[in-house]
Amino acid sequence: MTDTDRTYPSVRALERGLALLAALNQAGRSDPASLARLAGVDRTTAYRMLHTLAELGYVARSESDGQFVLTPAVRALSDGLTETDLTARIVCEEIFDLAPQVMWPTDFATFDEGWMVIRETTHRFSPYSVHRAMVGRRRPLLETAMGRAVLAGASEAHREEMLDIALHRGTVGGDREDLHRRVALLREDFAARGYAWAVGGADHRISAIALPVQGPTQVLGSINLLFFSTAMSVETAAERFLDPLAARIRRIEARLSC
Repeated sequence: MTDTDRTYPSVRALERGLALLAALNQAGRSDPASLARLAGVDRTTAYRMLHTLAELGYVARSESDGQFVLTPAVRALSDGLTETDLTARIVCEEIFDLAPQVMWPTDFATFDEGWMVIRETTHRFSPYSVHRAMVGRRRPLLETAMGRAVLAGASEAHREEMLDIALHRGTVGGDREDLHRRVALLREDFAARGYAWAVGGADHRISAIALPVQGPTQVLGSINLLFFSTAMSVETAAERFLDPLAARIRRIEARLSC
C-alpha cells in the first residue's frame, strides 16, 4: 500500500485554522468572538489560531478598532492555481464518473508549446487500456483526435496563435499554406460529423474520437475516448459513446462557468 492509498485521520488544528480564514474571508473584517461563532470553534481556540495566523502573516489586527483582516499573503496562496489546474480538477471528477459507463479510457489534454499534453486520464481504471502513467505525456497536435478537437473548437485568433507556436516549435510539418489547408479540412470534417477523430494518431493500434472543452472565453482543451481500431470503427464508437461524452462535457462547461 502506498502513502496515497492510506486513510489518515483529519488534522483538527488545520481544519479550525482554515475555517477561521474562510470565516474572515466571508466577514471581510471581524473580531475574534464573531469569527469563533462563524467558524464553529470556541473563543479561546479562535484567539490562539488568529495569533498564529498573524505571526505567519496571513491575518493582521487593525490598530484602529482591534478587528482582524486578511493580508495579501492569503491571496498569494492561490497564485499558483492556474485555469488549467482548475479545469483539470473538474474534468477529473467528471471523466471518472463517466468511466463505468463507457469502459474505454479517456484523456483530458490541453495545448502546450505546440503539443497536446495529457492532464488527466482514466487509463489505469480502464480494462481496455494498454498504457499507464499517461499524465504529462505529449501527443501530436494535427495527428490526434484531441488536437483536432481543440483546433476545431478554437476561435480564429486562438487557433492562429496555436498554429504559430506549433510552427515555431517544429511540432507540425509543412509550410503555413499547407498547414492552413489541412486545418480547414479538419474543421470541415468536424462540422459535418460533430466530433474529431483519428486512427493511429499516436499509436497504430488505437483510434479515438474527441470533443473540445470550452471555457468562458476560449477553448480550454479536449477530451477523447480511445479504443482498439480492431474493436470498432470510428463511426460505431461515435454512435455508442458520443452522446454520453458530450453530456459529460456540457456538465464540465457548466461547472466552469459558475
